Amino acid sequence: MRKTLIIALVAVTFVGSNCYGQSFKDKLKAKAAAASKPGGNAAGAVKGGTTIHLMEAERGNTKLQLEEGENNGRKILAINGAMYTWQDEPSATLGKKIYFSTAGLYVMEYDANSWVSVMPDKQLGKGEFTKFMFSNFYSSDAAKVKTMTKAKVEAYASDLSKQIMAPSASGPSKGGNGTYSAATPIKFAGNAYEEMEVTFEEGAVKNIIIKLIKSGKDVSTDTYMHMPEFSKLIGTEIYANSRSHLNQYIFVDKPGVLIWAQYKHGGLGNQLWEKYDYYNVYAMDKQVVRGIIASEAKQKEIDAKVANWSKTIKDVEDKRRAAETADKIANQRLPKEGMVDNNLKAETLAAAQAWAASWKWVETVTKAYFTGADWYIVRHKLTGIILRREIRGVIVMSRPDGMCSFHYAVFAQEYDGSKYNKVYTAGITPGQIKLNCEHAK
Repeated sequence: MRKTLIIALVAVTFVGSNCYGQSFKDKLKAKAAAASKPGGNAAGAVKGGTTIHLMEAERGNTKLQLEEGENNGRKILAINGAMYTWQDEPSATLGKKIYFSTAGLYVMEYDANSWVSVMPDKQLGKGEFTKFMFSNFYSSDAAKVKTMTKAKVEAYASDLSKQIMAPSASGPSKGGNGTYSAATPIKFAGNAYEEMEVTFEEGAVKNIIIKLIKSGKDVSTDTYMHMPEFSKLIGTEIYANSRSHLNQYIFVDKPGVLIWAQYKHGGLGNQLWEKYDYYNVYAMDKQVVRGIIASEAKQKEIDAKVANWSKTIKDVEDKRRAAETADKIANQRLPKEGMVDNNLKAETLAAAQAWAASWKWVETVTKAYFTGADWYIVRHKLTGIILRREIRGVIVMSRPDGMCSFHYAVFAQEYDGSKYNKVYTAGITPGQIKLNCEHAK
């Protein structure tokens, strides 16, 4: 996608393997079976779990067994054998217990003895919930269940999805080294990474090191090198990927907020910010990237900022290149003339003009001469018979823009066994060399 990070996310159904121990599942099934027996459905806590009432029956059940615990070191919620894993960061941010299943279901704390269960159209923290494929309400208080509605359940879940996208209230980030979150997951080797370790290296050359970590191991490292001249031009620190062919850069927008950008063509200083260039945002505060994901206006603001930086740098670079070119042109002179044969001068000019006509040059050939000291004899590889002779030279021309230029060329004469025929142009070296016309005579 061009530049815009994420405006809408599609609903994702997660399919995963069951990583929970069979003995733990059997234990939960036994508890659920016990709860279904006469006298076993009384509301309230039971040994190792709680009987909950459902707003809407699931698979014919109006009551289920709920238990919070740990399995293989992971905090989980189990409802009649169905497993939900603890979501640490969303729970801390919202101040509510949040659990998630690989089927795409969230179970969210409603109050001390109640929960909402929903399957929304987006991942929590990636956008506001707008549609629900499933929603229900669980509580150990039967009276509370009777007053609940699907509309209230979905409104509550939607409100949590809005809260987690709200701007951070923790104040400006300190920046520097640490864990940064990406607005758009970084894809590498078939995996998507939402977080990375960022290290700022000081020294003769300042660097930013970006590491993607999986299971405690470094799976990818990129080094971005400081660009002091470009940084000074825009008043923002810029770093370029050490693999320069990638045309990837990092702008330090503010402490703790990095804008990563990739240019599709010439890179920073050689091109403007174009249609298929794109960016990402890395931030120490996850709420910063969530705020960007939720706001198309913020995305456009970043896009405009990078476009402005790119133009400022390119304008300066264009002027520098133009000045260098102007200096080079002003100092350019025609190559020194080599062998002189007055009998061939007219033929050589005619040969150059014929070449220009055959290739439909817009330039006008004004002069042609030899730069080589003597002819080079070309013989047949097997018989040694003379085929032709060649010599290096130059074709000078005037241009429609009022300047002059020249091409390096090769002139030749075919040999007929007794004499050499007319001069012709055997080829030219690509690329005109400009010079002022006063030096092209």
